[in-house]
Amino acid sequence: MGNKITKDFLRREFEELKNDMNQGNLPKVAAEYKERLNEMEKLPLNIAVTGQTGSGKSSFVNAFRGINDDDDEAAKVGPVEETMKPEVYPHPSFPNIKLWDLPGMGTSIFQATEYLKKVQFERYDVVIIVISDRFTENDALLAKEIERRRKKFYYVRTKIDACIKAERRKRTFNLEQTLENIRNYCEDSLKKATKLSARVFLVSNLYAHMYDFPLLQETMTAELPDHKKHILTLAVHIFSENELMKKKELMKAYIKKIAWVSCACGALPLPGLSIACDVGILIDALRRFCQVFGLDDRSLRFLALQTGKGFEELRSAIKKTPLANTINAELVFSLLTKSSLWVTVSMVELALDVIPVIGSLFGGASSYVVTYHFLNNFLDDAVEDAQNVLAKLLE
Repeated sequence: MGNKITKDFLRREFEELKNDMNQGNLPKVAAEYKERLNEMEKLPLNIAVTGQTGSGKSSFVNAFRGINDDDDEAAKVGPVEETMKPEVYPHPSFPNIKLWDLPGMGTSIFQATEYLKKVQFERYDVVIIVISDRFTENDALLAKEIERRRKKFYYVRTKIDACIKAERRKRTFNLEQTLENIRNYCEDSLKKATKLSARVFLVSNLYAHMYDFPLLQETMTAELPDHKKHILTLAVHIFSENELMKKKELMKAYIKKIAWVSCACGALPLPGLSIACDVGILIDALRRFCQVFGLDDRSLRFLALQTGKGFEELRSAIKKTPLANTINAELVFSLLTKSSLWVTVSMVELALDVIPVIGSLFGGASSYVVTYHFLNNFLDDAVEDAQNVLAKLLE
C-alpha cells in the first residue's frame, strides 16, 4: 500500500513553500507545528481509580495501561489493601496519561469523611469507581461527592469473569441474561442510593478484550473534552476496527505536522543536514506509530496473556512493520534507501545545497515531501498489520 506522489502534488508543495519562504513564514509555520506536537505529547490526562478494598482497582489500573500484574511497573495487587496513599502510574507508551490508584475507601485506615479530603478529586479529569459483588453505602457516597464536584465518573463492575464462571454451573445459564441481570442490579442500586442514573460497565481485568472493557474505552474517549480526546484515543487498546480507524485519522494529521518540522530542518543551508535531520525525525515518528497501533513487544505480550494466544502467534501476524524496540537509525536509513523518491531528491539536494536560496527551497520542500510520503506509506503498513493482529485476537 502507498500514497502516489504526482507531479502536480510536487509542484503545489514547491509553490506553497516558495510563497512561505518569500513571506518569511516558514520558520513560524514549522515552529507552530513543533509546538503542537509537543502539546500532543505533554498535555496531561489524569484518571483516578477508586472504590472498595478488594474490588480490583489495582488490576484495573494495570489492564487499562496494558501492563500485566507481575510486571515491574505494575500497580501492586494483593488480597489486602496494598495502596496506602494515592499512587500515580504513567501509561508506559504515553507518560502524559496518568492513572491514579487511590486507597480503598471505608477501611479502618481510610474512613469515608476523611477519605474524600485526602484523595483530592479536583486534580483528576475522570474518575472511575470500581465495584465488585455488592453495591455499598460507600459506593453511593463516592458517586454523590464526585457528582457534586461536577467531575465525570464511570462505574465499573469488575471480576465479571469469576461471576460468569460461577453462573455457568447452573443448567439454565444464559450469558446475555446473566450480564443483563448484573448490570440491572448495579444500575438500580446506584439510582436507589444516589438518585443518579449512570451506566455500569461490566469488565474483566484478566480478559480486557471481553465484556464492556472496549466499550468503556470508547465511551471515555468520546466524552472527554475535545482538546484531550485525541490523547486517550491514541493510547487505548485496539479491540475493534472503529478504534483502529480513529487512530489512523489522528496519525494522518500527525504526519503533516512532522513533515513541516522536517521541512524547516531541510531548508537550513547546511550541506547534508536535512538528510541527518530526516533520519532522526523518522526514528521518533516510526516508534510512535508502532506504540499507537500496539506493534511493540510489551503490547503483544499483554494481549497474548489476556486472550490466551501465543506471543509468537500474534507476532507472526505482523508482516510489514518492525516492532518499536527494533527501530533505530540503521533501520530507518535502510528503509529510506529503498525509496526511489528519497534517493532521487537526496542526490539533487546534495548538489543544490551549495547554491543559496535554491538549495534551501529544494531542501525544505524535498524534506517535506519525502517525510510525508514515507510516513503515509508506513502508516498504511502499520494499519494493515494492526488489522492482522486484531483478526488473530478475534479468532
